[in-house]
Amino acid sequence: MENAVVEIIRAIARPAISVIFAAVIAQVVIEGIAVPDWFLALAIPAITWWFAERTITHLKNNKVDK
Repeated sequence: MENAVVEIIRAIARPAISVIFAAVIAQVVIEGIAVPDWFLALAIPAITWWFAERTITHLKNNKVDK
């Protein structure tokens, strides 16, 4: 059983957090700022997990039975 409110919050939060992380990483790279290790330890796995989960879900939903 899935809660509709939780799904809506998740649908809004994931892209927003990913965009924030990506923008900060891009700014760090462009300006050569030394970023704290804890930030990268949080941002990289979060972005990777969310995109990997989305890709796997997409592939499962579009799987063609052979």
